[in-house]
Amino acid sequence: MESKIWKSLLVIQRGIMLLTSLVMLMILGAVVVARYVFHMDIFGYDEIVLVDSFWMYFIGASYAMYEGGHIKADILSSLLKPRKRALMKVVAGIFQTLVNIIFNVFAYNLIVRSIKIWPVTSSWNIPFLIPQMALFLGFTLMSFYLIIYTAKDLNIYIGIGKEED
Repeated sequence: MESKIWKSLLVIQRGIMLLTSLVMLMILGAVVVARYVFHMDIFGYDEIVLVDSFWMYFIGASYAMYEGGHIKADILSSLLKPRKRALMKVVAGIFQTLVNIIFNVFAYNLIVRSIKIWPVTSSWNIPFLIPQMALFLGFTLMSFYLIIYTAKDLNIYIGIGKEED
């Protein structure tokens, strides 16, 4: 987790989140000024916002997975002993990883389909492939982090078992 590749990946994710947030802020700011100051509408801004939001949300979700910042309802774990809590964490990590990999396969199939039929947006002709790549990349990164954290949790569980023996 201290490697250059790991740190570079996080820098890229932070950069994408910053860039997409700034783009969203500028577009929505321009729309508000155009609409309420100049009484005109900006043509096709919703398509750019849609593409931008896909990247912002899915890269943000993968970064939240890295940070462990997702919302959790784990009151049960506070009632369990450390070994059972660690086991529950491993089982939950395996389940989350499997579900995430299934969604990753769906995202991949969506990309393959988009390459075949090449749908585009109606105003700007933006290929649907661009926001769909955010789905695939986001789920891939989430799966990557889940695999690493689940392996780490498994090591903790095994370590707790050795301490009790």
